[in-house]
Amino acid sequence: MVRSKILRCERCRIYTLKETCPRCGSRTSGTKPARFSPEDRYGRYRRALFSESGREEGKS
Repeated sequence: MVRSKILRCERCRIYTLKETCPRCGSRTSGTKPARFSPEDRYGRYRRALFSESGREEGKS
């Protein structure tokens, strides 16, 4: 699974790209993955992007 680059502060609950929170200075952690839906509206576009880049879906 692709790891998300966005992180969330455990204390003040803001989202950031940094390892430490810019607001309170506490540690940040990874977010939950996106929900799975059988009605994946953008799956066709995501698969097209992966096929153009020459990578297999789900592997980086």
